[in-house]
Amino acid sequence: MSTRDALIQELMKQPEQVLLELRHHLDSLTKHQAHNGNGLKTGASAWPKDYFEKTAGALAGEQLERPPQLPFEKREEW
Repeated sequence: MSTRDALIQELMKQPEQVLLELRHHLDSLTKHQAHNGNGLKTGASAWPKDYFEKTAGALAGEQLERPPQLPFEKREEW
C-alpha cells in the first residue's frame, strides 16, 4: 500500500468535523503560499519599482566615519 493510499484510508476514518478543520487549514496554507507569506501575490515584489536602481551607489565616494565607542552600561551583579 502506498503512502497516499494509507493517508486516504486514514482520512476516510475521520469524523466530518475533523475533515472540515483539515480543509480549512489546507485552504489557509494554499492562500498563504499564493501570497508569498507576505500579503503580496506570487511574483509581486516587496520593493518599490526602481528601488535598487535609485539607491545603489547613493553613498559612493562618501567618507564613512565610525563614531567613538560609548562606555559600557553598568549593571548590578548577580
